[in-house]
Amino acid sequence: MKDIIPDKRNLLHLVELGMNGKVCLPNFQRDFVWSSGEIADLIRSILRGYYVGSLLLLRCDPNEPPFEPIALRGAQPTHTTLQPEYLVLDGQQRLTSLLYALYAPEVGLKNSKKPRKFYVDLNLLINEPDDDGLVIDRTETEAAKEKLNTTEGQWRQRKIPVTTLSTSKLFLEWRDGIDDWLRENDEVGHREFITELRPRWTEAITDFQTFQVPLIELPQVADSDHDGVSRICAIFEKLNSTGVDLSVYDLLTARLYRKNIKLHTLWEESIKEHDLLESWSDGKADTHKFGVLVLRTMALLRNLDPKAKILINLEPKNFEEDWRTAAAAIERALEIITHVSSDGFGVFEKKWMPNYGLLPVLAALRVKLEERKLGDDARENVRRWYWASLFLERYSSSVESMSRKDYAEMVRYWDDSQTLPSIFEEADAQIGAPGFTIRESASSASSVYCGVFALLAINNARDWRVGEVITLQDLEDHHIFPKSYLAKHGYSSITNKTVINSILNRTLISDDTNRMIRDNAPAAYVLDERIFSGPVESLINPHFVDYDALSEMKIAGHETENANVKTAFESFCNLRERAILIHIREACGVMT
Repeated sequence: MKDIIPDKRNLLHLVELGMNGKVCLPNFQRDFVWSSGEIADLIRSILRGYYVGSLLLLRCDPNEPPFEPIALRGAQPTHTTLQPEYLVLDGQQRLTSLLYALYAPEVGLKNSKKPRKFYVDLNLLINEPDDDGLVIDRTETEAAKEKLNTTEGQWRQRKIPVTTLSTSKLFLEWRDGIDDWLRENDEVGHREFITELRPRWTEAITDFQTFQVPLIELPQVADSDHDGVSRICAIFEKLNSTGVDLSVYDLLTARLYRKNIKLHTLWEESIKEHDLLESWSDGKADTHKFGVLVLRTMALLRNLDPKAKILINLEPKNFEEDWRTAAAAIERALEIITHVSSDGFGVFEKKWMPNYGLLPVLAALRVKLEERKLGDDARENVRRWYWASLFLERYSSSVESMSRKDYAEMVRYWDDSQTLPSIFEEADAQIGAPGFTIRESASSASSVYCGVFALLAINNARDWRVGEVITLQDLEDHHIFPKSYLAKHGYSSITNKTVINSILNRTLISDDTNRMIRDNAPAAYVLDERIFSGPVESLINPHFVDYDALSEMKIAGHETENANVKTAFESFCNLRERAILIHIREACGVMT
């Protein structure tokens, strides 16, 4: 950014500005999280003259800050309506820690419900500053037991409250008080104080009170400067180091406040009205970034790129109406995603969701086809787009750009029927190619892996032993050729990990069924009536195991030679892949 101003500022003065509300936080900052130990460490570092990091502040118009301001925790602003001169982009924890130590607000800390006060041991400060006993913290009760709650107790122990260091006036009053007290009670101690301690204490505390920190000041950004606001948000996202994922939803919440749009209220309203949205998000906008997913859907419906720099500047006009439309669309998308039929996408449990980034495009496309009352061809287009996106792993990166591209191409195709969406051509070229394979997919982190299990659900695969539909059972992805069996016949789980765990050797069965086949040979367990509740072929075929693949399983017995087991297993994987690819290509509408 232009006009960035590097500077040095008095740290305690900045804390004072925070106390009176002239330095605030933008309301997308996360909570203050430091413990008393971390606060004490910061005070020690300042007393020792160490570098404590730089601060990044955004100058703002007090009457029109670009984000909703909130006061630092424990502050006592001079105005009921906050009028900040600066917003803190980096440095919240340090400024709030010092505010807590210097002004002792009646609030608890992390891992401590009771307020704590901090004290500096002046003897250690001038004689052994590297001793961590230099700064201690106590609750009110603990301070009373140690007589640190009275000035006389503090004078006797040479321990000064950090609150007394907030201004020169308070420190000098405390110092002059010990001067008078020593004069009356300890003549020898008073002489030492006058000749040695007072000047050294004063110098050390003055250094603390005049301690400066490097500061970068970003120039004022007008509320109407969309590019400037986007850059500020990007800077903050890069700096955010709380370990809590911060999304554009949080940033926009603070951005919309001046337009009287309460994004959190809209979210709460949405989860009350939409059961699937509430369930899949656990009621929280940041779970799987559902708040952002609604915003991306809004952007697509407004014919905008769903990129963060666009979302942060979404126009307030009709915002609430558009949000409600988008939230309802996400709910509808979840209904379709979770429907176990040829019209749905078979995600019967959350853990099999292939990619949340697909939801906004699916939601927006469904809004469009329902608005236009389009028929089965358009709905088949959407189904084809969805499955092709999964098996091309199209949304594994560049989600925002891909979302806009796919949505725009599909809507344009519905408008003129001339330009085929590029995803259909890509699916024909890649998924339809003779060399296309899914054997490298071996984890639920892959959309291909999850997509195959969704197809299993749609194909009416059931647990072999129980035989009930998939939605009535708690099924997991288990091996068809058990790992232990393959290991006994020369298949190392280390050197052959991918092929053993490949989707080609995995299917949905219950844990109980898996326990029964875990150490068994395929040839033995397919004949076990305790495992198969009916004809083996009719129960195993919906798992994409056809007659030929089942025949290979029947070859793999306990006494089968290792070489023959290897041949049978590899042949089984090839045959099962062939069967799965038939379903994948059909779902993707691929021409072969």
